[in-house]
This record gives sequence, C-alpha cells and structure tokens, in this order.
Amino acid sequence: MASQRGRLEIPVAQLQSRLSEQEWVMQIRDCAGDSPGLPRPPSIFMTISPLRRLKHEDFVPQVVTIGPYHYGVGPHYSSLPENQETERYKAVESNEMNRHKKVAFAYVEKDIRRYYSDNRLLQSVRSIISDIRQEYATDLDFFDTEDELVKVFAEDAAFVVEILRCNGGLQRSFNRYYCSRFPRPLRKSVLQDFFLLENQIPLFLLLKVIALDSACASDKDAEKELGFLIHKVACELLPFCSLSRESVRDVIGNLSKRRHLLDCLYRLVTHGGAPPLSSSNEAVTLVEKPTHFPRAVELYSSGITFRGVDPGNMVSVKYDPQKAILYVPKIRVGDDTERLFRNLLAYESHLIDEVHVLSYFRFMNSLVDGPDDVALLVEKGVLAQDIGSNEEVAAMWNMLCINTMRVCSEEYEEIAQMLMRHCGYRFNALKAEFKRTYLSRPWLLISVMSAASLLIMTLIITIYTVFIYEKPGA
Repeated sequence: MASQRGRLEIPVAQLQSRLSEQEWVMQIRDCAGDSPGLPRPPSIFMTISPLRRLKHEDFVPQVVTIGPYHYGVGPHYSSLPENQETERYKAVESNEMNRHKKVAFAYVEKDIRRYYSDNRLLQSVRSIISDIRQEYATDLDFFDTEDELVKVFAEDAAFVVEILRCNGGLQRSFNRYYCSRFPRPLRKSVLQDFFLLENQIPLFLLLKVIALDSACASDKDAEKELGFLIHKVACELLPFCSLSRESVRDVIGNLSKRRHLLDCLYRLVTHGGAPPLSSSNEAVTLVEKPTHFPRAVELYSSGITFRGVDPGNMVSVKYDPQKAILYVPKIRVGDDTERLFRNLLAYESHLIDEVHVLSYFRFMNSLVDGPDDVALLVEKGVLAQDIGSNEEVAAMWNMLCINTMRVCSEEYEEIAQMLMRHCGYRFNALKAEFKRTYLSRPWLLISVMSAASLLIMTLIITIYTVFIYEKPGA
C-alpha cells in the first residue's frame, strides 16, 4: 500500500510542477501583451537612484500628488523628518488636496451629465484602464481594488484639467472655487508639481476628460483646447525667454504623439534636435567622452563673442567660426529652474539615444565654471539670474551633470571642437586683447594715433635735419 501511495505521489508532484510552469508562462504572456510584437514602452517612471540621491526633494511633489506613485503618501513626504508631528502634518496636507480633487471631479461630472448619463467619466476611465497601466514602468498592484485605481485616475485627471483651464483664463464653473481657495503662491506650486516625472498621468486621459466635458465634435477639438492650456503653462514654467512658433505648432499642435505633460515640455525644449532614430532605423551616433572646452571668460579672451538667441531652446546653440560668435539661447535662472531641469534630465535618462538635455547641460557646465563666467554671460544678455547671486547660478550648472553619462550629441561636439580650434591659435587671443584695449575705447585709440603721428613726424624732422647737415656745400 505504501508503495502504491509512493507511485501516486510522484505524478501529483509532477502535475503541480507542470501547473506552476503553465502559470509562469501565462504571466509572461500577460506581460508581453496580446499582440505578437513588443508591448508599448512605458513613459512614466520612478527617477533612477543616481539622480535621486543628489537632490531627492526635486522629484517629490511639494503640494499635490498626481497619479499612483505618490498616492496616499502625501506631498513632500521625503523631505520631512520622521516623527509623530510630521505624520499628522502629512495627513492633513494630503486630505486638503484630496478635497480639492473631489470638488474638481464633482464640477466636471456635473458638466458631463448635460451630455451623457451618470458616472460616464468613471466608465470611460475604466474602459481604458489597461492602456493607462501600460504607461507606467511598474505594476500598479499596490491598490486594493481596480475600482480604487479607476477613482484615483478619474479624480486626478479632472483636477489637472480644471487647474489648467483656470490657469489658461477659461471661465468655467470651477473657476470661482479655484480663485477663492488657491492663493497665487499655491497656484505656482501646483503647476510645478504637474511637471514632475513621478507625478504624471497619461495625456490621452486628459484628452478624454476634455472630450467628455465639452462634448467636442472630434478629438482634434480636444487636442486644440489642451494644446492651448499646455502652451500657456509652458510659457510660465520654462526658463527660456520665448518659444518659437514652429516648436509650438509641431509639438503642442500634435498632442496625439505626446505621452504626458512633462513629455510636452521635453519636446518643446528639444525641438529642432536630431531625431532619436535615423531613416535607416539605425541608432544615432553618440559622442563618448565629449570635449570640455574653456570657460566663458577664456573664450571671450580668445576673441569669441556671445550673442543671446530669442526665441530659443536647448538645441539652439550655434557657433559662427567666420565671425567668432557663439549663439546661446537666452535663459532666466530662477529658484525653480533646477527642479524642472532635473526632471527633464531624469525623463531623458529613460529615452533611447536622446541626449539633447544632457548635451545642453554639459555645454553650460563647460561654459559656466565660476561667478565671473555668469557675470560675463549676464552682461552679454545670455543669462538673467533671479536666485540671488552669481555663485548660486554657477553652482547650479556645475551640479546638473553629476552622476550622468559622459556623452553628448554630435552637434554639440562639433561646436566644442570648433571652439577649441579657435582658442588654439595664439594670434586670436592677441587680436582680441588689442581690440578690447584700444578699439573699444575711442579716446585711447585717438591718443595712441596722435602719439604715433607725433613720433613719426619727429622722426621725419630728425632725418631731414641730419640730411641737410651732412649735405655738401650746405
């Protein structure tokens, strides 16, 4: 009997092993999706550890949490000490913003009921929840139920849309509530939190809310409204003085290709750069160990002039070797510039063969090495600083490239090589010194010319006198 039982136990163990293998295969198929090709790559990530360790508070929402990554934890949780008072403060802060979200959701749902039945927004979000999940780089399995996840995305999407509408000047039913309960400093902080890498929700979800709320005749109408709102907030948050009409038309005017709000800003500041893949579907060549050219004051000493570009972005840097003019986009550095730049860099670190932001940061890191470089660029109209001192501006540029790859785009490497060749000629420095010393000061030039003329006249008179004295029969 024992032997029979033993013979029976072996097939049972094998059956359990086969079932576990089948479950494993099913899990792999679920991860790969139903299509035979690869699933759509995600676009919303947690910041990689090397960048987060430098300044973790720049990646954490300070006022409002959007999306699942920071849900239930509360804003600016990681920048506060761990104690009982902190826990109570975080709970109060989180509940306050959750109340604002519920109010925004109620306003949107009320408007939707004019065109559709009750709970239409929740039903629409539930119908695309699988597409929403694909946009995140991790499984959203920290929610108890699917309904809870749907509710979070519906409330957050309604809140973001209503805040953007109020910021864009669209007079909606939520506008009175917004103006009475959101003071101006809070409004700015809310908008800044909307563009953090870990605080994103898919852009097609925002388009869905707008299409339902306004009963748009087509998806293009919803894209047009959201494009106007994003353009409005981009002009407020981006440190570049202005955006070109071409970048606004190509990026904001075609939102179907954008993934989320931060992706829109990234495409705006890198519009005009080389595409990530060439027409032959080969990877773009990246330059390893890029050239570290001299700082701004040394370039200026070698005769290179700086000229501010407006409108411009991170790929607007150009160099004219014939005129020795370096064109740099005008930028205003404020107290929120570093935070936005770090999130743009963190987002780019997840993209394939795109180093436009990193290339620009490495360029500025070489250009700005100290406060005297900042002072020179401010004088030439390239930089404008609003954070107190030139030392702080220089420190910001020097910190942005820490814990990043030593690579850059071919365009920036070409500029660096031309700058190094110019500085390699000693004659350029002597010519520049002569121009700054004499040609830039008319009175000094006149004095030098007068002294030279007097010297020449004196020499001529002396030679003529000697010639007469030595002439025979004089």
